[in-house]
Amino acid sequence: MFVDKVEIKLMAGHGGSGLASFNREKFKPFGGPDGGDGGKGGDIYLLASDDAEDLKYFKHKSLFRAENGGRGGKNKMHGINAEDLIIKVPVGTSAYVKHDGKEALIADLGNKGNRVLVAKGGKGGKGNIHYATATRKAPKIFQPGEEGEQLDIVLHLTLATDICIIGYPNSGKSTLLTAISGARPQVADYPFTTVEPVLGTIDDGVDKLVWCELPALIEGSHQGKGLGNHFLCHAERAKVLILLLDAGEEDLGGNFRHLEDEVAVFDAGMEDKSLVVVVNKVDSIEGTGKSDEIRTLPGLTDQPLFFISAKTGQGLNELVAAVHKIATEKEIVETREIKPEVIFRPKPVDKRD
Repeated sequence: MFVDKVEIKLMAGHGGSGLASFNREKFKPFGGPDGGDGGKGGDIYLLASDDAEDLKYFKHKSLFRAENGGRGGKNKMHGINAEDLIIKVPVGTSAYVKHDGKEALIADLGNKGNRVLVAKGGKGGKGNIHYATATRKAPKIFQPGEEGEQLDIVLHLTLATDICIIGYPNSGKSTLLTAISGARPQVADYPFTTVEPVLGTIDDGVDKLVWCELPALIEGSHQGKGLGNHFLCHAERAKVLILLLDAGEEDLGGNFRHLEDEVAVFDAGMEDKSLVVVVNKVDSIEGTGKSDEIRTLPGLTDQPLFFISAKTGQGLNELVAAVHKIATEKEIVETREIKPEVIFRPKPVDKRD
């Protein structure tokens, strides 16, 4: 079962306590305080990795605790700093800290190798060497280590995809993904054979992009009908949305509007994505003139429109090339938009030198 949301508890390490001790070496009767500082507690990091496809692992382990720092020692010895705890999560994971029933975003790990500090370990306490003064030569005071941060974290996974295929039951989503990639989703004659997102990587010789087939939507999915539109969250990182239609359906225009509405109801931000309409199973309407009727349907003329047959392979190469071009062009535009402005600030010159 695909898991895309879990709640875990993080406990960073406590800092080690400082030490109150005195030098007792022979011939040094007034050696004075020599208690060392405690070591730092371990931090907790999240690391985006390809080692996991979903959050299933966290269903079996929900508590993560970093090691505590070591206590300070005699002769001004510093306590051992604890090792940091690094938790691997799938690429596309967002972390939210949970407090008073609310969730606040603290990390978005959208790219492989992203590493974020989420729970900080406590500082080590000071030993009594820090408390010696001219009037207090033998302090017995030491500082306990700080407590590490403890957080309740909610992890949300949105798959790192470039293109998402969205459609009604039996529109041919699985057949299409199988035909253009090495993915092997379940294919059958009954509806809702896909019950979780399926990924496939397609290399057209120029670009290598990730396509994703989402479980089928129906009219009213946003109200929980069918499998609902829960899995639409995995289209949030996609650059292109493909609305896949069955050429054999009578109300093909109505199906298009319903799919478009379901996507818009889920998240208004989806409207900023590139939309491509693909009519599948055109081999079933050859010679009927229906293709010409489809081209004139309201709404379809406003989007890039492709006719294919995932079963026979008709039009697939053209579709992949065109969609990849749209996706890569959009990526370039988005990169340009978020590129930070570089401001040169020269350092002041000290004329006294």
